[in-house]
Amino acid sequence: MSTATLLRQVIEALDPQSDVPLKDKVSILQTFSSTLKEPVTMEQSREILSTAPLGLFYHGLSLEEENLTNVLCEVINKLLGPFSYNDIVSPENKPLLTEGLTHYNTQIRLLSVQQVFKCLVSNDLIQSMLNSDIYMHILTTLAFQDTKTAQKASELLYKAALTEPGQETIFNSTTCAIFKQLLRVNETVKFRIYDLMIRISSISDHAFELCETTGLLHEFLNELKSDDLLVKINAIELLNEVAATPAGLDFLEKANLVDGIAAILDNEDEADVAVVLVKCSIIKFIGNLGENTQVPFKQLSEQYGILDKMERIMDTDNDEILIVTISSIGLIGSHLAGLDLLLSNNPTMISKLFDHYHSSIGPVKAVILQTLSKLIGVRDEPMNESDKLTLMVFKQYHGFPTRLIAEAKQPDDDIRTACFALMQSIAFHEWGLEYMSQSNEFMQYILDRTTERMQQGQLWKFTVIQTLMNHPTAKELLGNEYYPQCIVYIRQGPYYKPLEATVAFESS
Repeated sequence: MSTATLLRQVIEALDPQSDVPLKDKVSILQTFSSTLKEPVTMEQSREILSTAPLGLFYHGLSLEEENLTNVLCEVINKLLGPFSYNDIVSPENKPLLTEGLTHYNTQIRLLSVQQVFKCLVSNDLIQSMLNSDIYMHILTTLAFQDTKTAQKASELLYKAALTEPGQETIFNSTTCAIFKQLLRVNETVKFRIYDLMIRISSISDHAFELCETTGLLHEFLNELKSDDLLVKINAIELLNEVAATPAGLDFLEKANLVDGIAAILDNEDEADVAVVLVKCSIIKFIGNLGENTQVPFKQLSEQYGILDKMERIMDTDNDEILIVTISSIGLIGSHLAGLDLLLSNNPTMISKLFDHYHSSIGPVKAVILQTLSKLIGVRDEPMNESDKLTLMVFKQYHGFPTRLIAEAKQPDDDIRTACFALMQSIAFHEWGLEYMSQSNEFMQYILDRTTERMQQGQLWKFTVIQTLMNHPTAKELLGNEYYPQCIVYIRQGPYYKPLEATVAFESS
């Protein structure tokens, strides 16, 4: 069937006076859509729309039938593909865009929001969008019932806020008044607004200052005092983004929030589920703070006794709290400054970590091994300092290689994976290469392909050997015995299976 014939069928099917059955309309449009190979060129699009106007396709959306709506949105999206933002908001097309941005149907609203993204190609077009009623429709879409569509609108506003005109408009009094109205819609929309504001405020110190003047951040902080457990936990999770900039962290300190958060760690009522959940959220937040090298974590820890409190928490009988605490220690010590802080200010914390390692099983053991792989895996400059501190941690681990190999053979996948990660962290360092190369037990294990049947484990062993061989001193330290074997291992790849000799017996 020719394109012209098919297009005539499309026009007939979408004609308001058409008596073409709904099922046939869908079939015709599906066939038509399949002929539109993306990307559709501007020439193709204009040629089609000169015969079948865009309004005709939008009229089909009014029939409110799901299959028809889906295929129409697909066709419209393809036809509008080559259109610029100026084309989309031209006098003949803007009414259709506005109709889509105010439509209750998810597919139609999402299609329309996606078209507005075309303004992001220049500051002038962003300014044009912000000065039009299109902007108001995008704002109200933040409260749309479909999460994906609402998040798309949030993403558009965030990207617009990366520009100066975007920030000035999003933080003006009119927009803020709308945001405050949206905060009252429901809890989901409220936190969607908070999330957007916090992400924008984290762009720069200037953006944070603009956001702070709106009062929205103060409203957000009030959520931390909520009696609603879920609300409080959601608010704590968003704190990570607030603290991502120096201005944000300064704001939290001025609001006495860091002091309040640190105080929660002293609550020992671990029989209360609410206390446990909030405490875990706070510990995760602290771990994320410590992982961020831009945050003056040492200063915060000393001022509010954060690491001392976390060390006391390690005595808990609650596995959930213990796992989160140990994981956060791994985040804090995952870079040189954090590792130095742990070893110099709280050396007994590392000792406690190893005490738990020797007595733990299951998830607790797995997270301890993961944390050790982070601490020992630090390779920041200056390397001599990283080597010195990581070796200090390793020397407290009295299980190399026998215990580590035994753990790597356990059926628990989390423990096995964490063991291999720890092996790789050790292999990063020259001292680690020395320990490994001098241990016949370890080298025979890592080079023996028969000890690992699972593909994931085979890949991990290969990765550990690659890490060893990547070190400048590998040839010297591995020597004539192991260096050639490692070369062969790498050439053969991670999944190589040695041929097994078989003996055939003659049948009697």
